[in-house]
Amino acid sequence: MNTKATLGVIAGLLITLGFGAPAAQAQGPCTLDTFTGTYAFYEKGSSAILDPNSQPYPYHWAGAIAPFVTVGEVTVGPDGVGHGFFWIRVGSLNGGLEPIPLETTVTEMNEDCTGKVSAQFNLAGQPKTIVERFILFDNGREYRAIPTEIVNGDPTLAWIMEGHRISKSGEPPSTCGPQTANGSWLMQVENLVQFGPSVPIFSDVLLLREDVSTSGDYTGMLYEKLGPTGNIALPIWGTITVNPDCSYKADINLTIQGNPVTIATRGLYLDEGKKVYGLQVSSGGTKFSFGQGLRMGESGAPER
Repeated sequence: MNTKATLGVIAGLLITLGFGAPAAQAQGPCTLDTFTGTYAFYEKGSSAILDPNSQPYPYHWAGAIAPFVTVGEVTVGPDGVGHGFFWIRVGSLNGGLEPIPLETTVTEMNEDCTGKVSAQFNLAGQPKTIVERFILFDNGREYRAIPTEIVNGDPTLAWIMEGHRISKSGEPPSTCGPQTANGSWLMQVENLVQFGPSVPIFSDVLLLREDVSTSGDYTGMLYEKLGPTGNIALPIWGTITVNPDCSYKADINLTIQGNPVTIATRGLYLDEGKKVYGLQVSSGGTKFSFGQGLRMGESGAPER
């Protein structure tokens, strides 16, 4: 009797787990309201030169393949219209320190949580329009997208966009501030670096360990593998300023072979201050730079 009772309880638990877990993760049909709120996003991909003798895009690298990355934020209203900004690196084009304004419109929304969004912005003095196919999941908390149309830009560009909602519909992302960056962080960074026109382009990867104070000042260590050079370990220090909309600006200071260097970065905090996206916007030899960070300590930021 006890054995049968025990088996019955186990069977009941298995049935509950088997049917309960998918139900908890399921989402209903999507509407425009599903895709509302403020989202942090990044896009990462590349473009190609089809004819080496005639570059289709004036800011493309002189090589066959050019890397592409953006980091930005967009707030989408219940009418499907969005406003935001982003930073960009593509080929030899560096979008600079200031964010580029962005306007978006959801032009298609299907019940299966797929759709299309059109984005308009000005880059290098020219108006651009990008249409992307997106897929929403987790009840609109995240989405992924790829381009379907590129108007007045490089038609060979291809990328995947990853977006995460950082505030709910109708709520500004006003919880960010000095407390958002406060704590211990681990940053992983991918770079492509060229020190001169006759020097090869080197792959570069870094791990940054940072301890950020409540004032935004931080110290830490940089560990790097740059081209053929490995086993690089250097102290770093700097300041991070976090804006109410969860964007940030930061300087990374270090000394390389006796020379002081300052690297300017821009990006966004997300996931209640547990993650961060960023890219280098300094001028110089870095042709591509994208970083993602994870909090190693507590932030004290309120849960959403």
